Amino acid sequence: MEQEKRRLRRRAARWERRLLTALATALSAELFVNVWVDNFRVSGAVVLYPVLLVTLMQDSRKPDTGVLTSCMVLLVRCLLGMLGGAGAAEILLREYPGAIFYLCYEGLFCLVLRDRAQASLPQLWRSFWLCDTLSNVINLTLSKGSLPDLTSLSGLVLLGLARSLLAAGVLWGIRRSRRLLLVEEHERRYQRLFLMTANLKNELYFLKKDAENIEGIMTRAYRLYEQLGEQSCPEELRQLALSIARDVHEVKKDNLSIIRGIEGEVAGTGTDNDEQMWISDLFHILQDTMGHILGEEREKIAIQCHYETDFATEEHYRLMSILKNLVMNAAEAIQSGRGTGAIWVEEHLVGEDLVFTVQDNGPGISPRAMQNLFRVGYSTKFNPETGNISRGIGLPAVEFMVQELGGTIQVDSGPGTVPGGTDATGACFRVTIPRTAMEKGAV
Repeated sequence: MEQEKRRLRRRAARWERRLLTALATALSAELFVNVWVDNFRVSGAVVLYPVLLVTLMQDSRKPDTGVLTSCMVLLVRCLLGMLGGAGAAEILLREYPGAIFYLCYEGLFCLVLRDRAQASLPQLWRSFWLCDTLSNVINLTLSKGSLPDLTSLSGLVLLGLARSLLAAGVLWGIRRSRRLLLVEEHERRYQRLFLMTANLKNELYFLKKDAENIEGIMTRAYRLYEQLGEQSCPEELRQLALSIARDVHEVKKDNLSIIRGIEGEVAGTGTDNDEQMWISDLFHILQDTMGHILGEEREKIAIQCHYETDFATEEHYRLMSILKNLVMNAAEAIQSGRGTGAIWVEEHLVGEDLVFTVQDNGPGISPRAMQNLFRVGYSTKFNPETGNISRGIGLPAVEFMVQELGGTIQVDSGPGTVPGGTDATGACFRVTIPRTAMEKGAV
């Protein structure tokens, strides 16, 4: 039953497309000039018609659309003629050759080109030219009552050539615009996938760290169970310690299951570790992403990215996580101060090291916060309206990922000169990573 409903819906949609093609062609056919004989029209409809046959009716294999279009063209011309005072018989006799043109056109098109959806532009152009020329010969023959002479035939060939080139040009423009839209959508999807993977890798650090802590808790609980047995403590206490060890073990298994699941998802994103990304592309994604995150606030916070050495790296996920965390912190610092400011992200080559700096002209970092900046759980981000406080894991994760790459991270804060020559209090994070750990295919 459901399949029958879907089949009926598809059939109805196909007839809607046929009707739309016929109506659009019939209306555009009224913009015309007469040549050779009074009732032989040259209009823009013959450019629109093949374009609609290839776009709206690309799955058609029979000249059904041609029949409907011919009837619609004849109907519109009869209505307009009768409004002008002409008789129905006179109109039909005068206009039927022009209506038959569209039936002949699609009939020939179906014979010449069986699969119009997969046809190349040169194939379509040649088919348009042939169908236009032959249909015009039939139209002019019916209009004059005799075969066209050599001069008229040459004119029909040239007219068909011009209109087929125009139709092919319109189709090229449509296909080109679709291709550009697909490329743009692919880039957006890739950015979302890339950022999602970078965020997941960032979270994996804390899950693995928790797994280590859970392992230690379970081990200590089991040791407590053994020590209670050695000291002849009540059996209930021993069983309680053993129960705690068992429960922690279950938590550990669940945690490891989550870790394996996330690692599987990251591995299944279609972007393995061998894939490389150029630093110029990574900076572009970072700037574009932060613009979306900031939303309306991006007008108040300028983000400028500059790289000295463009290179391809396999560590793009970790690098994106590092830079995104630092830029987010800088943006939040500016928002907590005067609300407007700038963030500079730069990359330089210093000896055998790559140096990434993220600097802002916000309120800076207090001495107390500076001492606890990389301690897990410490955070200065508190929302007095909701009572929510940040997890305090962004900067510890950054430090951990930098250390995994064999690098170091330093932070300075206080009055000083920021890029652009403006004296301001702000913060500057300086990440130094060995070139060999990051770079591949340097230019």
